[in-house]
Amino acid sequence: MVHNDLYHQLRQDADRAGISATVVGLLVFRESHILLLKRRPDDFMPDVWEIPGGHVDAGESIPMALTRELEEETGLALHRIVQFIDTFDYPGEFGQTRQWNFEVEVLPRTDLIHPEHVAYLWASSTDLEVLCMTSEERRTVEHYFAWKTMNTPPSLKTPSD
Repeated sequence: MVHNDLYHQLRQDADRAGISATVVGLLVFRESHILLLKRRPDDFMPDVWEIPGGHVDAGESIPMALTRELEEETGLALHRIVQFIDTFDYPGEFGQTRQWNFEVEVLPRTDLIHPEHVAYLWASSTDLEVLCMTSEERRTVEHYFAWKTMNTPPSLKTPSD
């Protein structure tokens, strides 16, 4: 369970670091696979595989952003935010960007939509070896797989650590 104190701390850390944009990432795990989406070839970071997620809008809480982005990018409905996994910074299309990644559970659904992407994949840990991903996303997903499959606890590291 994630508490409001963590959301407040994450925002404060981003403000202190002079971050110009914040993004949420959702780690959706099902039967030893994680949900990945492939970016469009005409988009920022073309043809890259990534976890669902997107920008936190002005005035929007982190839980609201997680719920909205999951629905917009996949059609899936958020059941609960399980835990904070990690965070990383990168030079984004709107300046220095910080991505906060959370493990989430979704409500059951058989069909999946991906209007902002060209494909989706329920990827195994071995699939990651051949997929085009940013080094930051790859590190997050590999760390998450290690935790889920080998019971290695998540680091819960933030950039201020």
